[in-house]
This record gives sequence, structure tokens and C-alpha cells, in this order.
Amino acid sequence: MTVEQTNKSYIPALDGLRGIAILFVVLYHNFGFIKQTSFGWLGVDLFFVLSGYLITSILLKTVGEPGYLKNFFMKRVLRIFPLYFLCLVVFLIIFRIFGWYANELSYYHENQWWLWTYLQNWLYAFTLKDGSAMLVHLWSLAVEEQFYLIWPFVILIVKKPKTLFFIMLGVLIFVIAARSVLWLYHFEDFNYTLIYTFTRIDGICIGSMIALTMSFRPNFIGKNMAIIVVILAALNFLFYFLNQIDTNSHPYFAFIGFTTFCGMFGLLLHELVTNKNTILSKVFSIKPLRFMGKISYGFYVYHWPIFMMTQGYFFIFFRDNLNFQHYYSGIAASTLSTLIAFIISVISYYTFEKYFLRMKTKFN
Repeated sequence: MTVEQTNKSYIPALDGLRGIAILFVVLYHNFGFIKQTSFGWLGVDLFFVLSGYLITSILLKTVGEPGYLKNFFMKRVLRIFPLYFLCLVVFLIIFRIFGWYANELSYYHENQWWLWTYLQNWLYAFTLKDGSAMLVHLWSLAVEEQFYLIWPFVILIVKKPKTLFFIMLGVLIFVIAARSVLWLYHFEDFNYTLIYTFTRIDGICIGSMIALTMSFRPNFIGKNMAIIVVILAALNFLFYFLNQIDTNSHPYFAFIGFTTFCGMFGLLLHELVTNKNTILSKVFSIKPLRFMGKISYGFYVYHWPIFMMTQGYFFIFFRDNLNFQHYYSGIAASTLSTLIAFIISVISYYTFEKYFLRMKTKFN
């Protein structure tokens, strides 16, 4: 019996949704030179929606029980810390001892305590330099960890789902307002606002709000699904066409774009959770997607540094030794780098991560 199967509330389709999220991210990062992968940045927001929903659901079910905080934090520690800190040990300590990739990692060596304390998204926003991208993808893990640190205490103090909903709604409104103000007054720095905690947690807010709504008004979203979809679609079209934009550095995303996309993801998540026997749910429950979801954390951590270390060499090999055209050399090199990261992620999941995942049952 797997770790997931021991959980009576396990929903296979959510693993599939997580699998879609990691595929989006990897396509965007490793195959970004292909125009058709430009949507892949949405994968991070999908991860945020999932995290907000799942974490809030868990906390609502366990608040008031003995060991509420201890059990929650120990489970998070066992899932997140081992692989994350292994990554830091490898790149910030072992690589430094041997002098490997010294130039690419010098920025992280100089500022490593930000990474050890899960505050690197704030560091990156203010100081990230060109050529220092090896560990930049870890910003999203910092955002999630900051959420994990604060939200359990808010739920413990407030307890009432309806009140918590309006608290999170207030946070979401603040996020939209803050991002809008930063765009209006500091457009040249807008890309950096994409990794601030208080300007990129739309997905976490919406995922949490869905869990809270299902707690105190379980049928509300289902009954009003059509209206919600129309409102989100209208907002999407309104802002998109008024600004006539097609990149993530324009007013559409500064104001409402992230929020509406996260809203759509939230509705998809709600559908998978509440209608488990539909064709849609079965599609997201297929084994390849579920498997990709299970290894998604490791795949996320590994894929970018492995790409940074290998893709250039593979590109030169395919171009110079096999006489591939420039474009196809890029595709072949990126595919090989991604395959290596995938294999390492599978090995990591079964030989390293699952050891700690099994320990989570001690904190049920």
C-alpha cells in the first residue's frame, strides 16, 4: 500500500493535476525557445492553487485535535525539507568544495543564508543578476513555505471557515492592489514583482478560499459554476483586449491576469474533487499523469540546475558532431537534459523521498 493510499481522502485526479503543473513548468523552462510552450509559466500558479486547497483542507479537518501544529509541521518537514536541503548541500557546499560551476553559483554562495531560511524570493527580487539562474526556480518553494508557516496559526486562532474566507479574500484583494501599484509606479521592475510573496500568492489564496467555501457552503461553487466561469472569462477578455498584450509583463497580468487564471484552475480543481466519476476526473487520473504528479517535487527541484549544467554541452554535440540544425539541436539537447532530470527524479523519489514520506504516518 502506498503512502497516498493510506489517506482515505486521497483523490487520484489531483495527482494528475499536479502532473500537468510540472509538465507546464518543465516545458516553459527547458523548451522556452519554442513559442508554443509560452503558457508553461502557469504551472507555478497551478501548484499554488493545489497547495492552497490541500493545505487548508487538511488544517480545517485537524484544527482543535491534539498535536494539530506538531503533526502539520512534521508532515511538511518530512515532505519538503529532505530534498530541498539535499539540493542546497550539493550546490552550496559540495560544489563549492570542488570548485564546480563557481561562477554560476557565486551569487548563491554569497547569499546562501537566504536560501537556508526560505527567504530567497525576496533576495532574488532585489538583487538577482544575469547569469545567476542556477537555483532561481526555488523562489516558489520559498513562497509556499512562508504560507505554511503563517496559515496554520491563523486557522488555529480564527477557526471559523467563513471568517477565514473573508480574511483570505482580503489578502487576495491586497495582492491585486499591490501588484497594480508596483506596475503603475515601477514598470521597469515589474518582472521582479512576479516573485514577491505579497504579489504572487493569488493561487494560494484562491485554493484556500475554495477549501473554505466547500466547508461552510459546500454546494455554492457547484450551483454557481456557470456564473463564476462567465465572470472570470469576461474579466479575462476585458483586460486582455483593453491592453492588447500577449506577455506576462503587461497591465493584464499586473492587475487581474494571474487571479483569473488561478480562478479557472480553482474551478477545475473543484470539479475534480466533487465529481470523481466524470470523464474529466478519469482523464486526470490516468497512471502516467498521476506518476508525474508523485515525482513532481523532485522533478521541479532537479530539472532546472540539470538543464543549466547539461543543455549547452548537448547542444554543441548535436550541432557540431551530428550536424543538426540550430533549432533541432536545441530540441534534442533540451529533451536529453529533461530526460536525465526525469530519471534522477524517479530514482530520488523511490530511494530517498519515500523513506521520509513513510514516516509521515507517525503524525496522523
